[in-house]
Amino acid sequence: MFRRLSLAVLIIISGVLVWNISYVEHWLIANWIFLGVLLLDVRKDQKNIPWLRFLPLGVLLLGGLFYLYHNAPYVWYKLAGWEMKNVRHFFNWNDLFKSIPFNNGAIFRVYQPHWLTVFLRWVYGYGFSLALWIAVIRSFVAKDVPKMLRYVLSSHTLQLPIIVPFYTTVMLQEVWFVLGDPDGMNRHFTHSQALLWVMNCFPSMHTSVSFAILLLALRERGKLFKYTMATYCALVIFSTLYLEIHWVLDVIGGMILGYVTVKIVDFIFAKVEARRRAKKPVALNIPSIPTLPERNS
Repeated sequence: MFRRLSLAVLIIISGVLVWNISYVEHWLIANWIFLGVLLLDVRKDQKNIPWLRFLPLGVLLLGGLFYLYHNAPYVWYKLAGWEMKNVRHFFNWNDLFKSIPFNNGAIFRVYQPHWLTVFLRWVYGYGFSLALWIAVIRSFVAKDVPKMLRYVLSSHTLQLPIIVPFYTTVMLQEVWFVLGDPDGMNRHFTHSQALLWVMNCFPSMHTSVSFAILLLALRERGKLFKYTMATYCALVIFSTLYLEIHWVLDVIGGMILGYVTVKIVDFIFAKVEARRRAKKPVALNIPSIPTLPERNS
């Protein structure tokens, strides 16, 4: 009975989601529905610890992440503006990347119906943060602080310091801008705005973040979350090519970066766990001395 009810709820929610993604003004509702669907099997990954024991650290981490993301757009805009005015890139790869066969990703745009374009605009537009937020919130509901940290560290936290040197030394603009095509995201940039927002392409951070979360999601026990999140992250990567945002080599570079950061976090966690075990007192296993049987006097 419970399984049938869950299946019915999932079908209804999925139907509402499909209806909502047809209307740009309903994107936010679609995001919340998407989150609700991916929480349906959270019990399969939930830790058996008391909520009162988990909440202090869990709320602190969730609140800190919210604060960072609330201020991130302003900080990124300032950073991009400073880069535009002060940084003189050592390399300009526009012509090089344009000259490489198949690098513009045209093969991924053979089929471009309007409904798919609208859908992938939603995927790309929220893909930079939605996958991470859903993974972190689900880990919060699962009462798993280490897993929350894995998602946060493997994505933006470690990737940003690695990627900024590329952005400050390499000038590579988005595919549509270099080729003179319309903006696939339909963002209505002025020329000066476009110059500000389309210059940091290699490697693709949409790809690196999504690929890192995809790799971590495949470790989850809940199959609904595992495969739905993996599909969504793969669609984010695909959308960067479909919408003429990133070059094929950008995507390959992003996947390498995502893989590397996941492995770095695995290494950090392994080191912390090894140190924790080393500090834990080891019980000595001293064999007991057998006693001689008493003699009857």
